[in-house]
Amino acid sequence: MLIRDLFSATPLSEPFASSLELQRLLHEPLDIAADWQRAESLLIRAVHELPQIAELKVALYRMYAYVNRFDQSRALIDQVLQQTAAAAGFDADWRRLQPASAHWQQATGNERLYLYSMKALGFVSLRAGDVPLALAVLQRLQELDENDEVGSSVVYGLAMGLEDDD
Repeated sequence: MLIRDLFSATPLSEPFASSLELQRLLHEPLDIAADWQRAESLLIRAVHELPQIAELKVALYRMYAYVNRFDQSRALIDQVLQQTAAAAGFDADWRRLQPASAHWQQATGNERLYLYSMKALGFVSLRAGDVPLALAVLQRLQELDENDEVGSSVVYGLAMGLEDDD
């Protein structure tokens, strides 16, 4: 696995996609199972060196989610939500967002990354056992992304199943 594989569902924004430094870093091999510390170190270095690239934080929060480090994953998800909302010019608090808050349909760039990170927040919250938060964020995401372009319906279905079990 390469670093870039951790965020293949969120393509890099154009200004950064061609940076040689970034391309070198993205092609670093990662073996999370065999050398977790190296993988974490590379991603932390990438985030510190290129903080303007939210996609690198996405890669790190996905890695933390894979290894059940939910608090760290959620902290990075929050950073990405803040960063992408600020860049796109809408409220960072997903609870206050409405379908008219931004261009959510066929979203690209910061809007799409925001929606994707909402899905991640729902997934990580669900995995951490916070079903009410997962349901709340995923319900709002369903309202914003009515065509399910980021694929949150599967996670929402899981959360609904867990709520029914309680």
